[in-house]
Amino acid sequence: MKYERGVKRERSEMENANALRATEYAARMRAAMSDGSYALPEASLRLPFDDVLFERSRALATKLAGHKLAYILVIGIGGSNLGAKAIYEASSGTLDPHTAFAPKMLFADTCAPELLADIVEILLDGVSHKDELVIVIASKSGTTTETIMNASILIPALEVKFGSLSDRVVCITDENSPLWRTGLDHGFHTLPVPRMVGGRYSVFSPAGVFPLLCAGVDMKAMLRGAQEVVHECVEQGAESKAYLVAEDVFAWHTAGAHIFDLFLFHPELESVGKWYRQLFAESLGKDTKIDGNRSEHHIIPTVSLGSTDLHSVEQMHLADAKFVARMLVRAHSPHWEHQFLASDAVFAPIIPALGRRAPCEVMDAIYQGVKETYQTQGVLFGEVALPDLDPESLGAFLQLQMCVVMHLGQLFGVNAFDQPNVEEYKKVVRRILGGGQK
Repeated sequence: MKYERGVKRERSEMENANALRATEYAARMRAAMSDGSYALPEASLRLPFDDVLFERSRALATKLAGHKLAYILVIGIGGSNLGAKAIYEASSGTLDPHTAFAPKMLFADTCAPELLADIVEILLDGVSHKDELVIVIASKSGTTTETIMNASILIPALEVKFGSLSDRVVCITDENSPLWRTGLDHGFHTLPVPRMVGGRYSVFSPAGVFPLLCAGVDMKAMLRGAQEVVHECVEQGAESKAYLVAEDVFAWHTAGAHIFDLFLFHPELESVGKWYRQLFAESLGKDTKIDGNRSEHHIIPTVSLGSTDLHSVEQMHLADAKFVARMLVRAHSPHWEHQFLASDAVFAPIIPALGRRAPCEVMDAIYQGVKETYQTQGVLFGEVALPDLDPESLGAFLQLQMCVVMHLGQLFGVNAFDQPNVEEYKKVVRRILGGGQK
């Protein structure tokens, strides 16, 4: 994985001071990586190296995910759901529902009755025995309203056909949470998310690892990619890719960019973009700094897909180029380089330049055209180049984003690990529902 700046520049005196602090912060990251107790806010950096936790997920996946497995139902929302969804969709492709490959993952991430009805119909029609089904209930707190609601609806609806599903249900949550205790009381399987690991940082905890292992994703390779990024981050400090990206985002924001767009040139990565959006917004969207002063940094994360969104939102972005900064993300995907050719005699002649061209060549031209346009129009941007869309590359990319956000928290002076405003809405919801639970 490579990172390239759109415009080369030298560090200012202030940036040199920030870089020094980044190197000091790398020492804290190293401590978190090595701390088996998960005591530091940066505790998620430990997850790719935790063989004990991985083995618990692997052993349970081996037990439950035999050759008969047809569906994995993930009941979760936000960080407890988006990571697994991002990696699964990046691995299976956008047309997965229409292919014969199994097992498939279904995600119950909202209480919308239409979705719940569709999930029940799919599973009742597509599953003949409960051994073909694994149900994951993922909630860091163990009290997430949407998750508990969906579990209380979906599992009883499926038990009408299959009988007790307790041996097919896995609760992934904070140890000793209400969901954890319920799981133990009712004979469900349980897997822990370490206490200091927030949901949006939990993709390499059992919340992501277990369902993806069940789906056949090579999680060893994925964790290996994440490990490489963490090692680079703590060893190279201010010269690591993670800090260079964070430094650029901070500089772009300081220059007036209030929108930071992750521009993904692969439709398979759309859910990766949604995962990133939560990570960025929930970690950095704070109105108060760590020192108690009001934060002056207000940056909005957005997600675009290439080349689709060149035909939908690019007009607006280029019209106010100084307000938008972009990170372009593209994988090499060498196995697609020579697949398909525009060779028919009907449509190809409409654009003569397409004759005998492969789709990868057209995407290359579009990507280069975007870069040149950005350079000539002064758009602030950087590039992340992935060697492929394989598990190792995906693991590296997700870990890179988490390290970037940690560094940005330091640069913005905000706590990148709490989410007080989100908790406020949850309290109101429970009051409206009459639960009185905090």
